[in-house]
Amino acid sequence: MSTPHICPLNERMARLEKRDRRVARLAEVLFDTDLVGVRVTLACAEVLWAITLLWPGDTFSRETYALMRAMMSESLWGLLFALTAWTQWSLVIIGDFRCAFARYFAAWNALLWLTVTTTMYISVYPPPAAISGETALTLVAGWIFVRPLMCKGAAN
Repeated sequence: MSTPHICPLNERMARLEKRDRRVARLAEVLFDTDLVGVRVTLACAEVLWAITLLWPGDTFSRETYALMRAMMSESLWGLLFALTAWTQWSLVIIGDFRCAFARYFAAWNALLWLTVTTTMYISVYPPPAAISGETALTLVAGWIFVRPLMCKGAAN
């Protein structure tokens, strides 16, 4: 039996359709999905940062935290993370992510994570692989802030 001849144009169109479906799915994931799970993950991380920084001892004695130490005390950072975690959990429980306060908080949260990760990356070389998770949290905190500005009807 002979193999049916496939027109190169049809084959190319099939690849484009498959790519278009992937692009459409990616757009759906980025713009039309609920970000509550991401907010819960941020809240959990913020609670853990608060606990770790408020734990007795000198976490900031490590070189990774040199710039954070220069900015504020470890206890003050811990308190900042505790308040941020409480606010994040409150927003998740209330569920109103479109109010003005939620948007201001999203900006604050993105700035906090950006500051923490940037200072850790700048403080040591080579960059510690252990802060890859914080980098991911920084990116998603930024996305929570930026997405509503890009697309007014985006889900939160």
